[in-house]
Amino acid sequence: MTANMDTPHADTELISLARQLIQIPSENPPGDTTAVASAVAKHLDHPHIEINRFEPQKGIVNLVAIVRGAEAGPRVVLNGHLDTFTAGDPAGWSADPFSGDLRDGRLYGRGAGDMKAGVAILVTVVRALAQQQGKMKGELVLTLVSDEETGGTWGTRWLLANVPESRGDYLLNADAGHPRVVRYGEKGVMWLKLTSRGKACHGAHVHLGVNAIELLTAALNDLLTLRDLPTRLPAHVLEAMKEAREVSEQEGGTGEFESLRDITVNVGSFHSGQVPNIVPAHAEATVDIRFPSGFSGEDMKRLIAERLSRHPAIQWETVPGSETEPALTSPDHRLVQCFLKHAREKVAPEAVANMRVGLTDARLFRHAGMPAVVYGPTAFNMGGVDEHVLIDQVKAVYQVQLAVAKELLSLA
Repeated sequence: MTANMDTPHADTELISLARQLIQIPSENPPGDTTAVASAVAKHLDHPHIEINRFEPQKGIVNLVAIVRGAEAGPRVVLNGHLDTFTAGDPAGWSADPFSGDLRDGRLYGRGAGDMKAGVAILVTVVRALAQQQGKMKGELVLTLVSDEETGGTWGTRWLLANVPESRGDYLLNADAGHPRVVRYGEKGVMWLKLTSRGKACHGAHVHLGVNAIELLTAALNDLLTLRDLPTRLPAHVLEAMKEAREVSEQEGGTGEFESLRDITVNVGSFHSGQVPNIVPAHAEATVDIRFPSGFSGEDMKRLIAERLSRHPAIQWETVPGSETEPALTSPDHRLVQCFLKHAREKVAPEAVANMRVGLTDARLFRHAGMPAVVYGPTAFNMGGVDEHVLIDQVKAVYQVQLAVAKELLSLA
């Protein structure tokens, strides 16, 4: 393939590749990315692209593709994930979830937005820049990982610990997003499991029992006061978020600003009791807590412990594997400003930069000391039936990602 990847031919190939990737199931669980990784590797076949395949667990396949420039310069790392949510019952879909159906300017299928279209964008960027390897100052590395949906243990976390080329000077991610919003940071997360023990008795004799639901509800109400704590975000970040608010909330929904600024607490499950006329002896709840930069995981555990110490009948623990620290790249960093410039030139003059509500593997690169931006197409119905992306958005995001990579590698 020798076509100029800045031309309309690139758009055709980009959408064709996105469709092909959707047509190869890579649901997680079970998390087998063998087939989709092989398809991507074939597409990356090029004299200037070095392809490395890593399989730390059977079927859990990660790809690292490298284009080494002719002169010294920064290492620009692109990151995406090959696994998707499960498709569920296909009967609920308007077409086969693995058909890659094209209708009315939209591309449908499981993983269309999260993130097969994003993977296609990054692969097409690498193909385009491999053709300019002789002029490149630096190194371009594509990391496509296997288990982002389940925390990244055998994907990005494994690569950062075992593959030196996965670490670099900049990280560009094309996971689900909004083309008018450049995302530069993510909150920390912690899941809790709370259990209360009461004393069962007949509902007519409540004086003889202790209601476990009431005990747990009181504790949960105290946990909800975490929402009222003042933010600790750096002043310049908070100011940037305020400037981005109007446009960002048009894409992310009214109230996104507060969700990004504050600690959020969501009681996700509650289980207790069987019948109305028995005082329950046991109750259990799970809680999702998300916290912005300025708070650490240890800060949150201390704040949680302070509140739950008022409820000695409550036992609590963090859910193993659920904890991650907040991470952000300063909104005035060169990488953020580079994305913002090209998004305003190629997508919308009112484009803004803001934090991101959900988690991506970009946080793991930030934890490793790398500046990172997430910039991708909107994923409509992500994780639900008829997941899809807009074709025009996919093409636009490709143009921005390409322009940023070219600028960082002195090809612009």
